[in-house]
Amino acid sequence: MFLNDLIASIFQLNNNWNIILVVIGLLSVVGFTIFIERLLFLRKSEIDTNTFIIDIRKCIDSENIVEAIAICENNKGTIANIVKSGLSRHNRQKEDIENAMEISGLIEVASLEKNAKILSIIAHIAPLIGLLGTVLGFIQAFSEMRMSGLADISATRIGEAMEYALITTAAGLVVAIPAVLAYNYIVSRVEGFVLEIQTTSSEILDLLTKKNDF
Repeated sequence: MFLNDLIASIFQLNNNWNIILVVIGLLSVVGFTIFIERLLFLRKSEIDTNTFIIDIRKCIDSENIVEAIAICENNKGTIANIVKSGLSRHNRQKEDIENAMEISGLIEVASLEKNAKILSIIAHIAPLIGLLGTVLGFIQAFSEMRMSGLADISATRIGEAMEYALITTAAGLVVAIPAVLAYNYIVSRVEGFVLEIQTTSSEILDLLTKKNDF
């Protein structure tokens, strides 16, 4: 009897609001918020790389490192921050410049990936929580059948339990599928940044190295 009451209290919450659905709803809000925040951050981190590289190249060729650093500060993007770290060590050895840009790159990539893993976690646990609701619903339905007996069985109450059971599974999938798509989209954007970071860093390193050779 205690187990039946416990299941009923878990499965239902005030006016038939399902607590499992409330949890799934909270996960959807968190996932949507993180996705929008990451989109805005990635957009803020983007710059016109081609124009940026041309301007930096002109400054390096004219040995005007101060102006090159100023260009980086004005752009304030991921690529600009990494290039700035290399320019600030322009008069050092190639290894020092490369290490500075590599460390800055790791920091920038970490900031790009921040909170993205939460989307992956939501995509994995939302269906499991929905499945938990389904299991609880079936337990409640079979409990009604066992307690009422075949003669006095309430089709309405059993139907409600089965309905909630299936709704929780569907709700979990409705949250998980967009979360998977959002996570993979963010990851693909970050991978694009990483490729751009590698090519730009290599080009700037070559420019600074050639300057130091002369």
